[in-house]
Amino acid sequence: MIAVFLLSAAAIVDDGTLVVSAAREPVAYGETGGALTVIDGATIEAVAVPQLVDVLRLSPGVSVARSGPTGSQTQVRVRGSEANHTLVFIDGIAMNDPATSGEFRWETLGSDGIARAEVLRGPQSALWGSEAIGGVVSVTSAEPTDGTRIFGRAEYGSFGTLHAAGGAGIGNEKGGILVQSNWYDTKGTDSFGGGIKERDGYESLMLSAKASIRPTENGELGLVVRHTNSLSEFDGSNSFFVRDDTLDNTRIRATAMRGFGRVDTLDGRWRHEIFGSFVTTDNINRDDDTYLNRTDADVFETGYQTGIDFGSEALRHRVTGAIEYRTQRFRADDDAYFGGTNQRVSRDRTSFVLDYGLTAGGLTLGASVRQDENDAFKDATTWRASGRYTLENGFTVHASAGKGVTDPTFTEMFGFFPGSFVGNPNLTPERSIGWDVGVGYRKEAFSADVTWFQADLEDEIVSTFDSATFLSSVANASGKSKRKGIEASFDAKPVTWLTLSASYTWLDAKEAKVAGAAKLREARRPRHSGSVLATADLGAASVTFAANYVGNRKDTDFDSFPARVVTLKDYVLASLSGRVKLGGDFELTGRIENLFDATYEDAYGYRTQGISAFGGIRVKWGG
Repeated sequence: MIAVFLLSAAAIVDDGTLVVSAAREPVAYGETGGALTVIDGATIEAVAVPQLVDVLRLSPGVSVARSGPTGSQTQVRVRGSEANHTLVFIDGIAMNDPATSGEFRWETLGSDGIARAEVLRGPQSALWGSEAIGGVVSVTSAEPTDGTRIFGRAEYGSFGTLHAAGGAGIGNEKGGILVQSNWYDTKGTDSFGGGIKERDGYESLMLSAKASIRPTENGELGLVVRHTNSLSEFDGSNSFFVRDDTLDNTRIRATAMRGFGRVDTLDGRWRHEIFGSFVTTDNINRDDDTYLNRTDADVFETGYQTGIDFGSEALRHRVTGAIEYRTQRFRADDDAYFGGTNQRVSRDRTSFVLDYGLTAGGLTLGASVRQDENDAFKDATTWRASGRYTLENGFTVHASAGKGVTDPTFTEMFGFFPGSFVGNPNLTPERSIGWDVGVGYRKEAFSADVTWFQADLEDEIVSTFDSATFLSSVANASGKSKRKGIEASFDAKPVTWLTLSASYTWLDAKEAKVAGAAKLREARRPRHSGSVLATADLGAASVTFAANYVGNRKDTDFDSFPARVVTLKDYVLASLSGRVKLGGDFELTGRIENLFDATYEDAYGYRTQGISAFGGIRVKWGG
């Protein structure tokens, strides 16, 4: 491990900043008891990497595993949880894909036009439902503002990479609209490293629109539409199920939309909202131009929420209630196995949520409970409690606890790949109880926090192998999977032009094996991790240095028989970015990624990119 105190992603967050993930309604950052990191748009723009996940990896408690170069499958784990245990929202839309193991496709999310990202750690199912065992990541794109604004950037760099992104918006006190696009294309590098040296490229296009109208002083209507279309080349397995330098590729398409109507009564103290969202995803796999198979999913969700504030300035209460209905539909088709993997499955859920908050001087308390009525599983009750107390000397004590659930994915239950995998329709949801407690300090341009966390996961879904049939499957483990650790963070602005942040995470995550076998370290979870972020902004020019330390991790080599556990070496992934004003509304930009040319793997056998350089131009006008 590197003997250095490491830095975190988020600059000092004002206590009055509204956050959207810590309660059912927006609340002030200073009134949250959970472990929350807020990354603002200025930080995202300063780091300047094209994919948001490479900013999130700088946050405490977050680990990232990318299976190859840019555009390869990318997984995010929070506090040692599974990749499908983190619920992801983009502009209020739940984006986890039921067609791809219940995970969000992080490789498809660019960083341009993002106003804020929140990482709320710990079980949050009482607030947001299934998949929120490890935490919630909530991403908010840029909003329409008064007047007219245009922004964008274009760059070219290593590996034949072209990138162009931008947006335009117009608005006033009655409403507004903002449209964005993001195009990325790279020839990539060879992730396999065999004799063929076939490069694995990536291309992606994102289009989005966000609009709102305020017909009255106390009412608002809003609509968000988002579409992504990407093609990711990767090295898969040959006919003997051994990893090889293949021509495999995946076409990923996702269209999401959300509409809402909101009205406030009693001078804003009683709020009502109806909402609905629809997400459809397509994942098409090919070997070069030969169609192999596809998985698709549709998710429809609608609901009603109402919240009321009452009490006095000295003792304020907030009560929010919601009812939600969600339906998921999953489809699988193939040519490779003559239709043998075809599936048509659906499931529904109705949820009732109650969220309470109390603020009395420096004390903030919160409590939530949810009842999920499922047609495919037993009904589930989840809960959450949090508290925060701020002393006059700047010290803060905070704590949270909760119960979370994650439903089995469609693939885990019904997946079928002849000769290799068969699903288990008897799976039950995974359950976790977790808690954290921490101490923070804030004084003007300085803040620090240390948090201890712990979680016990029951009914963990783990892989199994039948030596008689040579088939893999999944099952609920009989024991508990335990996770515990420490998150430490530090933020400072010693002078007006310099911003520093710091964090370190120690994680101990062990899985429970079927039939009570010895517990092992969970795969792809570093025991030690941290990051560095420093920005010097002199007005006419700025420079940002960012680095992420990832300690050694365990992984599995499936090319061996039987499969064996291997160790992935630790590494430091650093970047250096800068800008220089050219005059008017234009800036010249430059960036070096993998600054120290680290050779590393996030997934065993899949090489990642070496040192690379990019240059371009950025424009901002109006707004």
